[in-house]
Amino acid sequence: MADVLASKIKKNSKNTISAFFSVISVAGIVASMVFCGVKLAYNVKFNNKVIMTVSNKKVYYAAIDMVAQIVEGEDVISHLPEAQINTVVTVNDAVDDCAEVVDAIIDNTDEIVSASRLVIDGVNVGFADTSVLESALSARKAIYNVDSAECESEFINDVKFEQGYFLKSELSDISALADRISSLKVKTTVKEVTTQSIPYKTVTKKTAEKPAGYVNTDTKGECGVSVVTSGVIYINGEQTDKTTLSTEVLKQPVDEVITVGVATSGGKAISSGFKFPLPSGTWEISCPYGKGGHKGVDLRAPKGTAIMATASGTVTLAQRYVDYGNCVIIDHGNGISTLYAHASALCVRVGDTVSAGDIIALVGSTGNSTGNHLHFEVHIGGNRVNPQPYIGLR
Repeated sequence: MADVLASKIKKNSKNTISAFFSVISVAGIVASMVFCGVKLAYNVKFNNKVIMTVSNKKVYYAAIDMVAQIVEGEDVISHLPEAQINTVVTVNDAVDDCAEVVDAIIDNTDEIVSASRLVIDGVNVGFADTSVLESALSARKAIYNVDSAECESEFINDVKFEQGYFLKSELSDISALADRISSLKVKTTVKEVTTQSIPYKTVTKKTAEKPAGYVNTDTKGECGVSVVTSGVIYINGEQTDKTTLSTEVLKQPVDEVITVGVATSGGKAISSGFKFPLPSGTWEISCPYGKGGHKGVDLRAPKGTAIMATASGTVTLAQRYVDYGNCVIIDHGNGISTLYAHASALCVRVGDTVSAGDIIALVGSTGNSTGNHLHFEVHIGGNRVNPQPYIGLR
């Protein structure tokens, strides 16, 4: 009995010593690990892939809660892959903090994607892939651009992107947002470059050396040229405003200079060599210049009375001429010509050179006429003027 008891005491003593040394060994290992910077931690696997190492499980579960707050969608946690958590030995600086764990969870969950929410005028329209959304909005802004012109487009509506994380299954298809995007108002500013004509000025010089009614163009006017750059504003393709941004003159205009005669004598214009077109004592005024808009002077005379050139020149017309009937026109140079109408017969031909007093036609009543008479006009620079001062009539 004593031998059995002694044997048990000896065995228990060995167990105690063994346990003691085990504790000492573990303590030593732990102390050694701490001394060497090594510690126990946890690997977290998604689909058999280690995605993080945490110091304790609380860090992982806290990160899960943060992901549920960051990612928009219904029951986000149920969409996470099933996690396998294993104890490992690692060094102190090899563990992930909570923020790194959140990133690891998001990066390794296929159902979580980065996308953008579209907010128009403060209203959430939907969320979709950021690049697809940007492409659709860019296409909407560019729809009113003008080809081959510098354009700037912007939305009149308040359009905002709010980037974040969303569940892939809950993303909006871009076609579902198309109607709202197509209703956005677009302001397009087009830089328009045009070439414009600059009008010339007319400068009139008066001279007492020429009779009243004399007109001569000394310098022919020429329009200038400028390049005008304008900013044209369109709202959804409809022009609403236009502003001149700059003007560059390429060519200055040339003023037209005209000399007009103003010399008079005793209330009558200087004749400048003009003779009366009918023989003395054969005529009387039947319709003066200006009466009822009359552009010449009518001199009543018997049919067949000689009509004479009032000044030397070249015949440029000798034929029936619309309402004038038989008509003669003589070019006297310096932009002055005379017209003789309603003749019964013509005595000259086109190209003939005549002198003052030469017979060119005979009085008649052809064309639009109510009786035998001479209708006489003076043209200066292509314009009909009062002929009466030229032939000594008031």
